[in-house]
Amino acid sequence: MKKLIFALGAAAMLVGTATSCGGNSSSKLSPEEQALNDSLTTAWGYVAGGQAAQMLQAAPAGVKVDKEAFLRGVQTAILADTADQSYLQGLSMGVRLAQQRAYAMKELGMNVDAAQWMAEFKKALLADSLPQMDAMQQQFQNCAQRAEQTAQERKNAEKENSPESQANIKAGEEYMAGLMKTDPAIKKIEKEGEGEAIGDNTPLLVNYTGRFTDGKEFDSSKGNPARFMARGVVPGFGEGLKMLKKGGKATLYIPGKLGYGVNGQPAAGIGPNQMLVFDVEIVDVNPQN
Repeated sequence: MKKLIFALGAAAMLVGTATSCGGNSSSKLSPEEQALNDSLTTAWGYVAGGQAAQMLQAAPAGVKVDKEAFLRGVQTAILADTADQSYLQGLSMGVRLAQQRAYAMKELGMNVDAAQWMAEFKKALLADSLPQMDAMQQQFQNCAQRAEQTAQERKNAEKENSPESQANIKAGEEYMAGLMKTDPAIKKIEKEGEGEAIGDNTPLLVNYTGRFTDGKEFDSSKGNPARFMARGVVPGFGEGLKMLKKGGKATLYIPGKLGYGVNGQPAAGIGPNQMLVFDVEIVDVNPQN
C-alpha cells in the first residue's frame, strides 16, 4: 500500500520547483565551447545508454525487458521541450503515477481503468475548490487497505494449496500419527519447573534446539541461553513456553500452521507449513541481568 499512498503526496513535489530554464543555450558559442558541448553530449548520451543497458541486463531472472519500448519511454522524456517546465513536471508525475497503477494492477490484481482515472484526475486538478478532498482521501486509503488485504489473502491461499505446502502438512500429520502409535499420550513435558507462571511478555532465558521431523537441526542456542518473550516467537513455540516455569523442560511438536506458516523461513531451510520440533529448557524467568 505504500506505493499507492505515496501518490497522495506526489503533488507536493511541484511546490518550489523552478519554473524558468537557465543556461546559455540560446547564446552564440565559440568554436571551443561548441566542441566541448559536442564532446559532452556524445559521452553523456553513450554513458547513460551503457548504464541503462547494464541495468536492463541485471533484471531478475524471468523478467523480459523490451528494449524498444524502453527506448521509446526515454526518448519521450529526453526530446521534450525543456523550456516548458510545467510539461516536464507533469511528465515526471505521470511516470510515477503510471508505475503505481502498474503495481496496483499486477501486485494487487486491481483493474484501474486509465480513462476513468484520468477523468477524475482532471476533475480534481481543474476544480476551483476541493470540498470532497478529505472524504475522497479517506475513501482511497480504505480501498487501498482492502485491496492490499485481499491480495495478501489470495497469495496466502495460493501458498497454502501449493504442492510443497500440502506435502509438508501431510508429512507432519503422518509424523504425529507415528508418535501417537508408539506413545498415545506423547509426553511433551519432561519437567514443568517451579515458580511464577510465564506470560506473553515475561522476559525469559531459554536453552533450545530446533529440528525437523527427520532429526536434522536447523537452529540452536548452543548452550548460551537466548533472551526472548513468548510473544516474540512463533505461536506454537510461545504457547509451549507458557506451559512451563523456571527449570522446566519439554519437547514441543509444532504444526506448520502454528510455526512459520505458509511463508516458511527460507533462510533456515523451513518450507511452507513445515512441522518443527523444539527441545526447550527454561533457564530463568524475569532474569535480573
